[in-house]
Amino acid sequence: MAKDIGKPIFDLFLLVASAIGFYMATTLPAVSMAGGLSPVSFPKLISGLIFVCAVPCLIRDSYEWLVARRVRKAETALNATASKKGILQWLTIVALIIVYINVFERLGYLVSTALFCFFNVVLLVVVSGEFQKLSNSRKLRNLAAYTIFSVILSLVIYYVFTELFNIPLPN
Repeated sequence: MAKDIGKPIFDLFLLVASAIGFYMATTLPAVSMAGGLSPVSFPKLISGLIFVCAVPCLIRDSYEWLVARRVRKAETALNATASKKGILQWLTIVALIIVYINVFERLGYLVSTALFCFFNVVLLVVVSGEFQKLSNSRKLRNLAAYTIFSVILSLVIYYVFTELFNIPLPN
């Protein structure tokens, strides 16, 4: 259950950002392409899908937060810690997105996205407190798994965009 307000706030942020993205995509000039889809259709599709997926998430997370809020009245000290963790995790993601935007052009897609994914996973696990509970050998295995996950995810997304969609990404 969502014990902090961070999830509903993030869902609301996704709703607003996707609505703004969809609106901005409608202002782009409609250019017809050989395949029948114009470049305007991709931003509209992505922002529309994000909006559609964020609505049920917002409803579910808001409901869970309200239920958890009723249940946890006696556990205020524990909830303050959970709420601080949630806010810290949310701020970590926002900070990493800002850094990612600033280094994307300089480092290229593959390197910047792999680093972004890796640091996202690592910092969220560290902030949650779960990383400190692991043994040293388990920490090393997890870091290796996070590295492999980040590299493979970046390569797969790069392949999909450059080869399947023919959308060039910075090298």
